[in-house]
Amino acid sequence: MKDKEQTKQKLISSVGAIIRAKGYHGLGVNAIAREAGVDKKLIYRYFGNVDTLIETYVVQKDYWLSFNKKIEESIEKITRKDDLALIITTIFEKQFEYFFDEEEMQKIILWEISEKTELMNSLCRVKENFGDKLFAETDKFFLNSNVNFRSISALLVGGIYYLILHSKKNDCKACGIDINTEEGKSEIRKAIRQIVHWSLNLRNEPVGTYMPDFTESFK
Repeated sequence: MKDKEQTKQKLISSVGAIIRAKGYHGLGVNAIAREAGVDKKLIYRYFGNVDTLIETYVVQKDYWLSFNKKIEESIEKITRKDDLALIITTIFEKQFEYFFDEEEMQKIILWEISEKTELMNSLCRVKENFGDKLFAETDKFFLNSNVNFRSISALLVGGIYYLILHSKKNDCKACGIDINTEEGKSEIRKAIRQIVHWSLNLRNEPVGTYMPDFTESFK
């Protein structure tokens, strides 16, 4: 059993190694088996097919899928808007930091938005199902207001992806901000906090900082 789990993890890790070296176009049964140093039959034995193996890797690496339980549990405990603001800003700031450092996920997101595949569609549906659960908890804080927090979240998530992909591919600033510098990253984090506070009508609240216990769950 131990050997089986080690081999499965070796195959999963090999997917990441190939994505880093060759991008998603380098993925294939033979290439993954060769990278892992195992017989390709084990891919079918342990995962059924190569798409399931790749999906397993993505689920382990994707920010939203990796931490969905921790995010959901944290949101469920919130009863006050200022506490919600701190958790939401932490979630988006952590997404920004995580995605900036994860080269494999940057390539996977490029894959997701540049090619239509059943694998990417399936993973997208999984993330949307998680999003529905999360928004079911946050929607109640926006009742009787003209704020659509789902739209705001969509812009934040998409904006974070674009800024990082842009900065990694081009030696160019975005609206005068260089997020490859600590100063630039700090300005983006500050903007995230401001947007979340404005959406919750907490304009007079100080800009929040991380909630230590929540932040620890993301390490």
